[in-house]
Amino acid sequence: VASAAVRSPVAKVAKSVASAAVRSPVAKVAKSVASAAVRSPVAKVAKSVASAADRAACKVQAHVRRCSSQAWLKVLDAATTGPGKGLAFMRAQLEKMGAQGGQVLGSLILASTKGGDSKLASLRKRTIIKILTGSVTLVNRCLRALLPRWLTPSRRGIQTAMASLHNSGTPMPLGEEGLLANYSLEVLRMDGEGRLWRKKVDADGDARYEEAFGAGCALPCAHAPPSAFGEEPPPVGARGLIKRFTCRVDTRVIKPEKGVSAAEARRRHQETQEVDLVTLYADKYLEDTYPSLLAKCMQRAIPRRLKATLDFDYPSDFMPRAMRDKPLEVLALDLDMDLAMRFDSTEPLFDLNEMNLGGFSSIAQMENDARLVFFVRGDNGFPSLGTLELRSLRVEANALAWWDVFDGAIDLAFKKDDPPRIAWDIEVALGHARLPLPDCIEDTFLAWLTGTVMRSFNRAYPLHIAIDPAGASSSEREEQDGEAAGGEACSAPAPAAVELPPISEAEQRAYDGLFSSAAKGCATVSRAAAAPVFASASVGEGDVDHIWGLCVSARGSDTAASRSEDELSSAEFAAALHLAAAKVGDLLPGGLPLSMPGSLALYISEAEEAAEAAE
Repeated sequence: VASAAVRSPVAKVAKSVASAAVRSPVAKVAKSVASAAVRSPVAKVAKSVASAADRAACKVQAHVRRCSSQAWLKVLDAATTGPGKGLAFMRAQLEKMGAQGGQVLGSLILASTKGGDSKLASLRKRTIIKILTGSVTLVNRCLRALLPRWLTPSRRGIQTAMASLHNSGTPMPLGEEGLLANYSLEVLRMDGEGRLWRKKVDADGDARYEEAFGAGCALPCAHAPPSAFGEEPPPVGARGLIKRFTCRVDTRVIKPEKGVSAAEARRRHQETQEVDLVTLYADKYLEDTYPSLLAKCMQRAIPRRLKATLDFDYPSDFMPRAMRDKPLEVLALDLDMDLAMRFDSTEPLFDLNEMNLGGFSSIAQMENDARLVFFVRGDNGFPSLGTLELRSLRVEANALAWWDVFDGAIDLAFKKDDPPRIAWDIEVALGHARLPLPDCIEDTFLAWLTGTVMRSFNRAYPLHIAIDPAGASSSEREEQDGEAAGGEACSAPAPAAVELPPISEAEQRAYDGLFSSAAKGCATVSRAAAAPVFASASVGEGDVDHIWGLCVSARGSDTAASRSEDELSSAEFAAALHLAAAKVGDLLPGGLPLSMPGSLALYISEAEEAAEAAE
């Protein structure tokens, strides 16, 4: 019916009338007038002026968002010495900048740390703490900028310690006195058949493997089985033992009690610096809860560690004793924390899209199939406790943290009413006979027991974590970790501003070709699709993560809202490759920058502007 209607005489007449109207002199005149108006000098000038104004505004905006640390220090000084509105204005501007605001704050923290204890440095430190205290958003963004500087070195430190202990062939004593003095820790190696091997190193430095729990060890007359790793086995490499290390932290700033000024809070903390507040609060709780005579007996008999578990309330502005010397430089935080470590796979244990964990993951680039197992061996006639192989670990916890921002220290305390939740995949065998434990005990009871041990890190006995806010250079890290240059190496971002030459035409063509091959016809390239490009240039995984974060943070607000952090446009990808080439070509002696260099930031901004104009 529709086809017949189209072929009907009425439809043909309507079509011919419409065609004649389009070809009519009136239509031609209207079209030529419109075309002449577009081509007129006035329209061209107006369009040119508007385009130039847009480009100028974009350049100014890009410069303001991504200016050097020295420029931001001047802004900070102006906010410090000016009225209170200046501080609020600076906080608002940093919040508007998105992830780049966290990068700026990280740069300011590093610059202020190097200033020592001068009067100006002290003023800057107090101002930065005020900015952080007034905005949880900025605290999270600042941690997002600084955590990657700690995450990869932490993973390397753990795996290097495991490999070194195994390669040395020497057990590590668990204690110098008491019961632990009779036990030592060994790191054994497991072969494909599940047998465990102990490494032995003689006086000449020659290494060999012997089976740890085999007939060759129990019967002296028996022939030792051939080693599964050859007669002259190479040392186990540290790189790649931990396949993935992920950390997510959401924070809430703990503010002092209402009606208490900052000066009063500071005076109170400094006066109680040498006072054991935990014992004081616990004794007061016992005195209020029990009869006088019984309370006095309990105050004397109960040790401090047990007193810390009593059901008394701490004041909201409580700080551990070690943090009370400079209370104005300490940030008290309520943390929602997730931690995961995998020895068996690089697959995430968290839902990265839901929890936004991509920027907090450190992933090994080199493959390492060595399986290491912990063995607690008994000495001096004491029985061996057994072996433990950790495959994956996940910890979810709510905790309190006191962050000494400029001294690089964190005291972490888990809450009594909300213990940590642990899920892991482990294999435990008891004694020298290696009797396997049921899964219900391995995965449930031992996880509960470990959570109970973690709860012992409370306000009275916090877990002290020392971090270096200024970071170490890539060469220092590789020397400490015993890792060769390249591959997995991750340089510490330099706090100073970095400028690179703009992208040339030849480089642009090369970058466009790489983008086309990786994107496969799409408008953006994903992190996974771009990985082979960076790997072929010998760019470390940690460096790629940092460069990727710089490109994401260089986006304008509209682009950031509409594009995933796991994808880069062609201009952002070109900027990432330009930074990677500068890193590989030793054009960045101080390491990767904390913020995008001005030339590349402007390049991305102009590309965004051109894309918006085209749309």
